[in-house]
Amino acid sequence: MARNVICLERNNIFEFYGSPASLYAFHNEEELGIGIKSLNNVFCQLRKEGKPLQYVTKTGFAIVKGEILLKEIESKSKNHLGLKKLLK
Repeated sequence: MARNVICLERNNIFEFYGSPASLYAFHNEEELGIGIKSLNNVFCQLRKEGKPLQYVTKTGFAIVKGEILLKEIESKSKNHLGLKKLLK
């Protein structure tokens, strides 16, 4: 199981976000030097070209899109039918 992650780095300080939208909830377009739509377009183009999903903004931030790999676990809670389920 994997989950998307956005890593923001500047001056050896790293911040991790679950999506571009969550990144822009904490930082604005002026600060980052790129808008959310433009950043999504950059990642889309890099993926099409088979290149690493990383972009350095004109304001000096490195933004990298990747995945966190998670172990599949059995849920300890029961669903509405009283059955446990396997999380995938």
